[in-house]
Amino acid sequence: MNERSVSVRNGEFQVDILEKGSGSPFLFLHGIAGLEWTPFLEQMSTGHTVIAPRTPGFGESSGTESLQDIHDLIYFYLDLLDELGLDDLPIVGHSLGGMFAAELAAAQPARFSHVVLAAPFGLWNDSDPIPDLFSISLPGLAEAMYADVKSEPAVAIATAPQARMTEVDPSTAEGQATLDYLVERARAMSTAAKYLWPIPNRGLSKRLHRVTQPAQVIWGESDGIVPPSYAERFALQMPNAAVHVIPDAAHMVVDEQPGRVTGLVENLLAR
Repeated sequence: MNERSVSVRNGEFQVDILEKGSGSPFLFLHGIAGLEWTPFLEQMSTGHTVIAPRTPGFGESSGTESLQDIHDLIYFYLDLLDELGLDDLPIVGHSLGGMFAAELAAAQPARFSHVVLAAPFGLWNDSDPIPDLFSISLPGLAEAMYADVKSEPAVAIATAPQARMTEVDPSTAEGQATLDYLVERARAMSTAAKYLWPIPNRGLSKRLHRVTQPAQVIWGESDGIVPPSYAERFALQMPNAAVHVIPDAAHMVVDEQPGRVTGLVENLLAR
Protein backbone atom coordinates (compact mmCIF):
# COMPACT_ATOMS: atom_id res chain seq x y z
CA MET A 1 0.00 0.00 0.00
CA ASN A 2 1.29 3.45 -0.96
CA GLU A 3 0.51 6.62 0.96
CA ARG A 4 1.02 10.07 -0.52
CA SER A 5 -0.04 13.68 -0.04
CA VAL A 6 -1.80 15.59 -2.82
CA SER A 7 -2.09 19.39 -2.96
CA VAL A 8 -5.51 20.77 -3.94
CA ARG A 9 -6.32 24.39 -4.85
CA ASN A 10 -2.68 25.49 -4.80
CA GLY A 11 -2.06 24.15 -1.33
CA GLU A 12 -5.29 25.18 0.38
CA PHE A 13 -5.72 21.47 1.08
CA GLN A 14 -3.13 18.75 1.59
CA VAL A 15 -4.87 15.42 1.18
CA ASP A 16 -3.50 12.14 2.47
CA ILE A 17 -4.30 9.32 0.03
CA LEU A 18 -3.90 5.55 0.37
CA GLU A 19 -3.48 3.63 -2.90
CA LYS A 20 -2.84 0.10 -4.01
CA GLY A 21 -3.54 -2.23 -6.90
CA SER A 22 -3.69 -2.22 -10.66
CA GLY A 23 -6.45 -1.98 -13.18
CA SER A 24 -9.34 0.42 -13.34
CA PRO A 25 -9.54 3.05 -10.56
CA PHE A 26 -11.91 2.62 -7.67
CA LEU A 27 -12.70 5.46 -5.23
CA PHE A 28 -13.41 4.76 -1.55
CA LEU A 29 -14.61 7.39 0.93
CA HIS A 30 -14.19 6.49 4.59
CA GLY A 31 -16.60 6.95 7.47
CA ILE A 32 -16.67 8.43 10.96
CA ALA A 33 -14.02 6.00 12.23
CA GLY A 34 -11.43 7.42 9.85
CA LEU A 35 -9.35 5.62 7.25
CA GLU A 36 -7.17 2.56 7.65
CA TRP A 37 -6.08 -0.01 5.08
CA THR A 38 -8.66 -2.71 5.75
CA PRO A 39 -9.23 -6.26 4.43
CA PHE A 40 -12.03 -4.89 2.21
CA LEU A 41 -9.66 -2.43 0.52
CA GLU A 42 -7.00 -5.12 0.23
CA GLN A 43 -9.45 -7.48 -1.47
CA MET A 44 -10.65 -4.79 -3.87
CA SER A 45 -7.05 -3.91 -4.77
CA THR A 46 -6.52 -7.34 -6.35
CA GLY A 47 -8.54 -6.25 -9.38
CA HIS A 48 -8.64 -2.48 -9.15
CA THR A 49 -6.49 0.51 -8.31
CA VAL A 50 -7.99 1.53 -4.99
CA ILE A 51 -7.81 5.24 -4.24
CA ALA A 52 -8.82 6.17 -0.68
CA PRO A 53 -8.42 9.80 0.42
CA ARG A 54 -8.68 11.03 4.00
CA THR A 55 -11.27 13.76 4.34
CA PRO A 56 -9.78 17.06 5.59
CA GLY A 57 -10.01 17.01 9.38
CA PHE A 58 -9.06 13.34 9.58
CA GLY A 59 -5.48 12.16 10.00
CA GLU A 60 -2.93 14.18 8.06
CA SER A 61 -5.40 15.74 5.62
CA SER A 62 -5.53 19.50 6.18
CA GLY A 63 -7.78 22.36 5.13
CA THR A 64 -10.90 21.57 7.13
CA GLU A 65 -11.15 25.23 8.17
CA SER A 66 -12.04 26.03 4.54
CA LEU A 67 -15.03 23.68 4.65
CA GLN A 68 -18.08 25.16 6.35
CA ASP A 69 -20.85 22.90 5.05
CA ILE A 70 -21.66 19.91 2.87
CA HIS A 71 -21.54 21.98 -0.31
CA ASP A 72 -17.99 23.16 0.40
CA LEU A 73 -17.04 19.55 1.04
CA ILE A 74 -18.49 18.29 -2.23
CA TYR A 75 -16.73 20.94 -4.30
CA PHE A 76 -13.50 20.11 -2.49
CA TYR A 77 -13.87 16.47 -3.52
CA LEU A 78 -14.64 17.44 -7.11
CA ASP A 79 -11.48 19.56 -7.15
CA LEU A 80 -9.51 16.62 -5.75
CA LEU A 81 -10.83 14.33 -8.48
CA ASP A 82 -9.90 16.94 -11.08
CA GLU A 83 -6.41 17.12 -9.59
CA LEU A 84 -6.10 13.33 -9.79
CA GLY A 85 -7.60 13.20 -13.29
CA LEU A 86 -10.29 10.73 -12.23
CA ASP A 87 -13.47 10.29 -14.26
CA ASP A 88 -15.89 7.50 -15.15
CA LEU A 89 -15.08 5.40 -12.09
CA PRO A 90 -17.05 3.61 -9.37
CA ILE A 91 -17.44 5.28 -5.98
CA VAL A 92 -17.96 3.46 -2.69
CA GLY A 93 -18.71 5.38 0.48
CA HIS A 94 -19.16 4.08 4.01
CA SER A 95 -20.98 5.87 6.83
CA LEU A 96 -20.13 9.58 6.60
CA GLY A 97 -18.32 8.75 3.36
CA GLY A 98 -21.55 7.20 2.08
CA MET A 99 -23.28 10.54 2.55
CA PHE A 100 -20.44 12.23 0.64
CA ALA A 101 -20.55 9.60 -2.11
CA ALA A 102 -24.29 10.10 -2.61
CA GLU A 103 -23.85 13.86 -2.81
CA LEU A 104 -21.01 13.54 -5.32
CA ALA A 105 -22.94 11.07 -7.48
CA ALA A 106 -25.91 13.45 -7.47
CA ALA A 107 -23.77 16.48 -8.30
CA GLN A 108 -21.97 14.86 -11.26
CA PRO A 109 -23.78 11.66 -12.28
CA ALA A 110 -21.71 11.23 -15.43
CA ARG A 111 -18.49 11.14 -13.44
CA PHE A 112 -19.29 7.95 -11.53
CA SER A 113 -20.03 4.68 -13.30
CA HIS A 114 -21.38 2.83 -10.24
CA VAL A 115 -22.35 3.85 -6.72
CA VAL A 116 -22.17 1.84 -3.50
CA LEU A 117 -23.48 3.32 -0.25
CA ALA A 118 -22.64 1.31 2.86
CA ALA A 119 -24.61 2.41 5.95
CA PRO A 120 -24.68 6.04 4.79
CA PHE A 121 -25.81 9.06 6.75
CA GLY A 122 -27.81 11.75 4.98
CA LEU A 123 -31.52 11.05 5.46
CA TRP A 124 -33.73 11.67 8.48
CA ASN A 125 -37.10 10.39 9.61
CA ASP A 126 -38.70 11.65 12.82
CA SER A 127 -40.39 8.30 13.41
CA ASP A 128 -37.06 6.46 13.20
CA PRO A 129 -34.40 8.87 14.54
CA ILE A 130 -30.68 8.35 14.38
CA PRO A 131 -28.96 8.37 17.81
CA ASP A 132 -26.87 11.38 18.81
CA LEU A 133 -23.43 10.23 17.81
CA PHE A 134 -21.79 12.96 19.88
CA SER A 135 -23.33 12.08 23.25
CA ILE A 136 -23.44 8.29 23.20
CA SER A 137 -21.28 6.47 25.77
CA LEU A 138 -18.22 4.56 24.59
CA PRO A 139 -19.68 1.13 25.43
CA GLY A 140 -22.91 2.18 23.70
CA LEU A 141 -20.94 3.36 20.67
CA ALA A 142 -19.09 0.05 20.46
CA GLU A 143 -22.36 -1.88 20.58
CA ALA A 144 -23.90 0.34 17.91
CA MET A 145 -20.94 0.02 15.56
CA TYR A 146 -20.11 -3.68 15.89
CA ALA A 147 -22.34 -6.74 15.92
CA ASP A 148 -19.75 -8.61 17.97
CA VAL A 149 -19.10 -6.42 21.02
CA LYS A 150 -16.32 -8.78 22.09
CA SER A 151 -14.37 -8.26 18.89
CA GLU A 152 -11.02 -6.47 19.16
CA PRO A 153 -12.15 -3.20 17.51
CA ALA A 154 -15.34 -3.06 19.59
CA VAL A 155 -13.39 -3.57 22.81
CA ALA A 156 -10.92 -0.90 21.69
CA ILE A 157 -13.74 1.63 21.36
CA ALA A 158 -15.38 0.69 24.65
CA THR A 159 -12.08 1.06 26.49
CA ALA A 160 -10.66 4.01 24.52
CA PRO A 161 -8.20 6.31 26.36
CA GLN A 162 -10.81 8.94 27.26
CA ALA A 163 -12.48 6.29 29.39
CA ARG A 164 -9.31 6.23 31.51
CA MET A 165 -8.48 9.94 31.68
CA THR A 166 -7.82 9.85 35.43
CA GLU A 167 -4.98 7.42 34.74
CA VAL A 168 -3.20 9.60 32.18
CA ASP A 169 0.25 10.93 33.08
CA PRO A 170 1.32 13.41 30.37
CA SER A 171 4.96 13.16 31.48
CA THR A 172 5.18 9.58 30.16
CA ALA A 173 5.35 8.38 26.58
CA GLU A 174 2.12 6.45 27.05
CA GLY A 175 0.41 9.48 28.55
CA GLN A 176 1.53 11.70 25.68
CA ALA A 177 0.30 9.11 23.18
CA THR A 178 -3.06 9.15 24.93
CA LEU A 179 -3.25 12.93 24.73
CA ASP A 180 -2.31 12.80 21.03
CA TYR A 181 -5.09 10.28 20.50
CA LEU A 182 -7.61 12.51 22.26
CA VAL A 183 -6.60 15.54 20.22
CA GLU A 184 -6.95 13.58 16.97
CA ARG A 185 -10.31 12.14 18.03
CA ALA A 186 -11.60 15.59 19.00
CA ARG A 187 -10.48 16.95 15.64
CA ALA A 188 -12.18 14.12 13.73
CA MET A 189 -15.42 14.44 15.71
CA SER A 190 -15.43 18.21 15.21
CA THR A 191 -15.07 17.62 11.48
CA ALA A 192 -17.89 15.06 11.45
CA ALA A 193 -20.12 17.46 13.38
CA LYS A 194 -20.04 19.93 10.48
CA TYR A 195 -22.00 17.43 8.42
CA LEU A 196 -23.92 15.41 11.04
CA TRP A 197 -24.86 17.68 13.96
CA PRO A 198 -27.48 18.37 15.28
CA ILE A 199 -29.05 15.85 12.90
CA PRO A 200 -27.44 14.20 9.85
CA ASN A 201 -29.71 15.89 7.33
CA ARG A 202 -28.31 18.40 4.85
CA GLY A 203 -31.03 18.09 2.22
CA LEU A 204 -29.75 14.99 0.44
CA SER A 205 -33.33 13.78 -0.08
CA LYS A 206 -33.83 16.68 -2.52
CA ARG A 207 -30.93 15.44 -4.67
CA LEU A 208 -30.89 11.67 -4.29
CA HIS A 209 -33.10 11.16 -7.36
CA ARG A 210 -30.12 12.28 -9.45
CA VAL A 211 -28.15 9.17 -8.44
CA THR A 212 -29.20 7.20 -11.50
CA GLN A 213 -26.13 4.98 -11.85
CA PRO A 214 -26.25 1.24 -11.14
CA ALA A 215 -26.15 1.29 -7.35
CA GLN A 216 -26.20 -0.79 -4.22
CA VAL A 217 -27.23 0.16 -0.71
CA ILE A 218 -25.52 -2.10 1.83
CA TRP A 219 -26.38 -2.24 5.52
CA GLY A 220 -25.44 -4.25 8.58
CA GLU A 221 -28.50 -5.92 10.08
CA SER A 222 -27.50 -4.83 13.62
CA ASP A 223 -26.53 -1.22 12.81
CA GLY A 224 -27.17 0.86 15.92
CA ILE A 225 -25.92 4.12 14.41
CA VAL A 226 -28.11 4.43 11.32
CA PRO A 227 -31.07 2.00 11.56
CA PRO A 228 -31.30 -0.57 8.73
CA SER A 229 -34.76 0.77 7.88
CA TYR A 230 -32.95 3.64 6.15
CA ALA A 231 -31.68 1.23 3.49
CA GLU A 232 -35.07 1.13 1.79
CA ARG A 233 -35.48 4.90 2.20
CA PHE A 234 -32.28 5.42 0.24
CA ALA A 235 -33.09 2.86 -2.43
CA LEU A 236 -36.62 4.16 -3.02
CA GLN A 237 -35.20 7.51 -4.06
CA MET A 238 -32.46 6.07 -6.28
CA PRO A 239 -33.84 4.86 -9.64
CA ASN A 240 -31.39 1.99 -10.13
CA ALA A 241 -30.50 0.74 -6.64
CA ALA A 242 -30.69 -2.64 -4.92
CA VAL A 243 -30.65 -3.21 -1.15
CA HIS A 244 -28.52 -5.76 0.67
CA VAL A 245 -28.84 -6.16 4.45
CA ILE A 246 -26.02 -8.30 5.81
CA PRO A 247 -26.38 -10.38 9.00
CA ASP A 248 -23.71 -10.50 11.69
CA ALA A 249 -22.75 -6.89 11.00
CA ALA A 250 -23.58 -3.46 12.37
CA HIS A 251 -22.49 0.03 11.29
CA MET A 252 -18.97 -1.16 10.46
CA VAL A 253 -20.34 -3.65 7.95
CA VAL A 254 -17.48 -3.03 5.52
CA ASP A 255 -14.96 -4.11 8.15
CA GLU A 256 -17.04 -6.85 9.78
CA GLN A 257 -18.02 -8.63 6.55
CA PRO A 258 -15.36 -7.63 3.98
CA GLY A 259 -15.80 -10.74 1.87
CA ARG A 260 -19.56 -10.28 1.56
CA VAL A 261 -19.20 -6.60 0.74
CA THR A 262 -16.45 -7.25 -1.79
CA GLY A 263 -18.63 -9.83 -3.54
CA LEU A 264 -21.57 -7.44 -3.74
CA VAL A 265 -19.40 -4.64 -5.09
CA GLU A 266 -17.75 -6.86 -7.70
CA ASN A 267 -21.15 -8.13 -8.85
CA LEU A 268 -22.32 -4.55 -9.28
CA LEU A 269 -19.20 -3.54 -11.20
CA ALA A 270 -19.74 -6.46 -13.56
CA ARG A 271 -23.00 -4.90 -14.73
